[in-house]
Amino acid sequence: MKQHVLVVGAGIIGACIALELSRQNKRVTLLEAGAPGSGITRWCPGGVRQQWGSDLNIVLVRDSLPFFNSVEQLDAGLHFERCGYVFLGYSEAGERSARQLAERQQRLGVNAQVIGEDALQRLCPDIVTRGLRAASYGPDDGFINDPVRLTQAVVQAAQESGALLAHGRATALRTDDGRITGVQTEGGPLTADVTVLAAGHGAGELASSAGLNLPLHAEERRLHYLDRAPAQYCTPFLVSPDHQWAGKQLGHAFYMSALGTLPESDDVFKAQTFERGAHVLADLEQLRSTHIVRGYYSSTPDFQAIVDAPITHPGLVLSVGFNGNGFMMAPANARLVASLVTGDTPAYDHADYQLGRFKQQVHMETAVI
Repeated sequence: MKQHVLVVGAGIIGACIALELSRQNKRVTLLEAGAPGSGITRWCPGGVRQQWGSDLNIVLVRDSLPFFNSVEQLDAGLHFERCGYVFLGYSEAGERSARQLAERQQRLGVNAQVIGEDALQRLCPDIVTRGLRAASYGPDDGFINDPVRLTQAVVQAAQESGALLAHGRATALRTDDGRITGVQTEGGPLTADVTVLAAGHGAGELASSAGLNLPLHAEERRLHYLDRAPAQYCTPFLVSPDHQWAGKQLGHAFYMSALGTLPESDDVFKAQTFERGAHVLADLEQLRSTHIVRGYYSSTPDFQAIVDAPITHPGLVLSVGFNGNGFMMAPANARLVASLVTGDTPAYDHADYQLGRFKQQVHMETAVI
């Protein structure tokens, strides 16, 4: 009989894993408590960027790019906008970071470049160049127009390849003589040869039910949405680590965020985004504030994912803790997970994602937004 794999969580991470495994002729059950994409994925704006401080993060997004460039094959209503991402450096440290980002990406075969003031102003005429020292530009990066719709399309493709979508909430991992044998749900047990935990915020509690401690925590993020943005106001996604601010135009809408520690009050958060953004973009005050969206990352201490098959818990594969960035690397991550499921040579050198790394000095991901 085919190896039976249970994938817990039908966000974009679990959906892509289910699709990859079903196309590899595995017997797959995808378990989700709600609708596909209704968890962490529903807060995702759809960004896909290769500009990271970690080689593995860069490579996984790089290798996921062909998938995103062809999403209309899954659903004609989907498209990928190659608007580009720009990391701005206004301080000496910011300049060094922007240049290092570009150098690291170029070394890994990514189209990235350090651009000057003229090129930057062609991309974004309202950019504030006063004090700007460097800008790292990834022209192939961009946005999917509807992440939830994409997730649902991936789930449908997995079903068409033979995967089964089961509805229910996993309450605990099941074990038999030290081996993970599936999950307990509110409706009864689901057994499997291999269980893949891709459950977002619920992953920590499920793992702890089998005596496995995962260093995960929920980290709040907010987006401040506005309207009345002029055409071509800010085509690329802009990030200024120096000002702890990021922003992106979506048609006539615009969203921005203040990075770092968040204030209790949404009014204070709105004021922060305007104040910090004014150092990056002119005429922000002409836009009209509409609403705030709150969401949560499932984060790790080093801001890198946990993708591993822990030897202490045979029958279990982890694919969790993506720090809000799992969407953009989900297709390539699915190939890594599939290799861990089958016991083949891992598709990628994933030492930076292995659970045991937390017992020693970790490599911090520095380009988190």
